[in-house]
Amino acid sequence: MTTHSIETLRTARYLTLGGPPPEDLTADALGGVREVWLACHGYGQSAARWARHFEPLASAERLIVVPEALSKFYLDDRYQRVGASWMTRENRESEVADQIRYLDAVMTEACGRAGVDLASVRLVGFGFSQGTATIMRWLEQSALVAQRPRRANRVILWGGRVPTDLDLGAQRPWLEQADLHIIAGDRDAVATPGRVIAQETALREAGIPYQTITFSGEHRLNARVLAGLGAL
Repeated sequence: MTTHSIETLRTARYLTLGGPPPEDLTADALGGVREVWLACHGYGQSAARWARHFEPLASAERLIVVPEALSKFYLDDRYQRVGASWMTRENRESEVADQIRYLDAVMTEACGRAGVDLASVRLVGFGFSQGTATIMRWLEQSALVAQRPRRANRVILWGGRVPTDLDLGAQRPWLEQADLHIIAGDRDAVATPGRVIAQETALREAGIPYQTITFSGEHRLNARVLAGLGAL
């Protein structure tokens, strides 16, 4: 038995919040976006439902882009609820490469529609749970991001961590400029207090500055904390 791989086109979806209104894409409206967030959801989530958390943060000057992971599956035995996953350990290298190409395509189109120059706009990378590894791999490997003076102006890892295969020492030059935030609830079953401490230790040993924010809650977004991040 021989295993083969092919590349194939497929259709994916993403959502945007904020930026110039679709009915007002005039020369005056374009170019008004000052900040773009790329926000990657967690395992088993739907981008459409998850994106609602970001509605209070969106504005004419802040464009929030929420892509949906490429692998979908049913979450219940009645085949009603659908979620998505960024990747599994199977065929890992190809899945990571597909992710990077997909997110590059999403950001190219979303920023183009809004008249945003991705090379110069303030960029915030936001990942929740499984999405933390996704956003970090994109920032590390994206050809688009590599063209920027700073890969990211801020990186927010919520309920997750830097992927263990990322060499913090090698990535220090851009990470130390990325205004890194580590966020978790005090009852988070995924980003447990012990795992947060281990992440902090690894970052300190690599000489990467970070800020940790904790809140009373479980493995989910918190409106108050999210609003505070939007005000920074």
